[in-house]
This record gives sequence, C-alpha cells and structure tokens, in this order.
Amino acid sequence: MNEVDLHSHTTASDGALTPTELVARAAKLTIKVLAITDHDSTEGVAEALAAGRTYGVEVVPGVEINTDVPKAEVHILGFFVDHTDEHLRSELARLRNGRIGRAKRMAEILTEMGAPVSFERILAIAGEGSVGRPHVAQALVEAGHVASFAEAFERYIGRNSPAYVDRMKFTPAEACVLIRRASGIPVLAHPVSFDPAGAIKTPFDLDVMLPELIAAGLMGLEGHYPGYDAITTEYLLGVARRYGLLVTGGTDFHGPRPNQPDLGGIYVPMKAFRRLREAWEGRISESANQRIGE
Repeated sequence: MNEVDLHSHTTASDGALTPTELVARAAKLTIKVLAITDHDSTEGVAEALAAGRTYGVEVVPGVEINTDVPKAEVHILGFFVDHTDEHLRSELARLRNGRIGRAKRMAEILTEMGAPVSFERILAIAGEGSVGRPHVAQALVEAGHVASFAEAFERYIGRNSPAYVDRMKFTPAEACVLIRRASGIPVLAHPVSFDPAGAIKTPFDLDVMLPELIAAGLMGLEGHYPGYDAITTEYLLGVARRYGLLVTGGTDFHGPRPNQPDLGGIYVPMKAFRRLREAWEGRISESANQRIGE
C-alpha cells in the first residue's frame, strides 16, 4: 500500500468527508502521511491535526489556492502553512466570499438558460465548506438537468461553457507570496491536464510560467497525480530537476467516487515527503536565525 497522499479535500471545501473521517480513512488504508489541502480554506486543519494524533497519521497542514491566468486556472498548493496565521485566514476568507457571489450568479444564469437550480440548495450542498463549481454540478445532477458531474461541466459550468462565471481574481504569484508569508511551501498543483481523448492539454507554458513563480517563492510542482502515466511523471520530474524544484503528489481525493482512485491510490515516494519536510524545516530554521540576528 502507498503511505503518502499530499493532496486531499474535506468538507471544509468540496470534499465528502469531514476532516476526522478523512484521517480515519487514511489510517484504515495504512497511510502514514496525509496533507489536508482544501480549496481556499484551512478551516479543517485543526480538526485533522487532532484526528491525526488519535489515529497515528502524520497530518500536514495545507491549502489549495485557486488562481487565474488568461484563459485558464492555476492551482497552488501550500504545505506546512501556519493555519492560525491571521493574514492567511483573512485572505482565504475574502476568496471564499467571492465564491459565494460567483455561485449565486451561476444559479441565475442557469435559471435564465432553462436549467434552474436553487442558490440555497448550492449553499446547502456546500455546508460549512468553501463553495465551488462541484457544488453547482451536484445541484444540476439533483435537478435532473445532467446525468453526471462531467456533463455539468461540459454543458454548463466549464471554463468555456455558457454558465461559467469568473472568480475573484488572484494570481499564482500572489498565492505563492501568501503561502510563503504563512511559513508554507508553495507547490504548483497538477501542472498538466488531459482532454477527453487523453492528449495533454496545457493552457500555459511551464518554461514561461515557472521562472515568474519561482521568483515569487514557488518551491515545487506536483508530479504524481491521477491520470499521469510514467511518461508524464518522468517529464515533470525532469522539469523539476531543471528548475531545482521539489516534487509532490497525491490523489486530489474528494471522497469515494466511481473511476477515481481512493485515498492513497497514487504512488508518492516517501522520500518526496521527507524532502518537502526538510525544505520546510530549513525555512523555519532560516527565519529563526534571521530573527536572532535582528
């Protein structure tokens, strides 16, 4: 069994399991290291850390910040963030509030299109979590307008679909700076994606984007991810070596779903986590030495 999963979501964003339930599942699957990386939220981290102590799982406090570049989304993972940092919490709250307005506008557009969904139902589906398009997709499925999440995104709420609404603008570089300020390690999530035919679909050039993000504090990229075959992973490992970046990976687990890997279902080397932790410990030590020298 795999022992490391550095990309997972709870009910604090758009996951199906509470932080405690997620950590309990990790323990049952003999996962030793689990990162909690909810979208624009660290609200589930404290509960997950407590559950980790109960179940014997090392929980890494994290976040996944959704950002935008022209015609595409870029997600930045933050590992070992100080989830109590007030500046981080306030900025994430601002992003989550923007998500609520976005979901309301999507509901209005869908109603105008003849596929009405209730904004109140979207909020109910999200519960205490950060509202996102998966919640809108679930509302569409429940209302009978589509048969699946994939169809909801393709027909209605995908980036190039008629009911898509832009988020509050936040750049990848701003996310890197925010994570670094909260003592975290910024990592570029799922750097490549695939179209329905399985061909690589990358809306941005890594060799153009990475130098800018590294200047803003980026320290790694996600090289182990669902759908990444050996060739794709080796390509990303090569990119990481070229730029001196860490490599992370995980399942992007949101809950048990058909045709999706279970928690820990993607192999992530333990040495990848150890290097990530060493980099964070080096940052903390460097910061402490700077304070002593001031």
